[in-house]
Amino acid sequence: MKSKINKQQTTWIIEQIKLLAPKRKIQILDFASGNGRNSIHLAGKNKNITAIDKDSTKLVQYSYFKYINTICFDLETDQNWPLKEKYYDIIIVVNYLYRPKIKNLMNLLKIGGYLFYETFSIGNERYGSPKNPNFLLRDRELINLFSEKNEILSYFDGKIIDGKISVKQRCLIKKTS
Repeated sequence: MKSKINKQQTTWIIEQIKLLAPKRKIQILDFASGNGRNSIHLAGKNKNITAIDKDSTKLVQYSYFKYINTICFDLETDQNWPLKEKYYDIIIVVNYLYRPKIKNLMNLLKIGGYLFYETFSIGNERYGSPKNPNFLLRDRELINLFSEKNEILSYFDGKIIDGKISVKQRCLIKKTS
């Protein structure tokens, strides 16, 4: 059953990261980082961010932050991603879905690392873009993709009200092997 959450809960990634890694130095990958709202908010003394996106004009907006390293790269090519394997403590993916390589994200995480994944889900087409089913997660898709060798710590699938209504899935996955 789909549920409804309010605007205050849309900061779930930031709040969870504060709980998971409050003081130790960590490496964070902001995957398909867009305008960098997560990168900019999280960058700091104990949080080194790698922000990767194909849009260089977006990356330039925050490439001058001391603790953010930017990489301009089209994540949907056949080329290998220019990212270190088993390097990141946390990976953040928001509003991005490219199924052919989605499972490869776990190769980038250290054992014990966390993947925060949030993107649009079936049902969103009633409220706005994206409407194309190729860009909408199917029911329990994130759980089905990542639960085999990892621990699902939290999962949500439903309406989000953040200025407008959208339907999204959110999943926090811990890499266990």
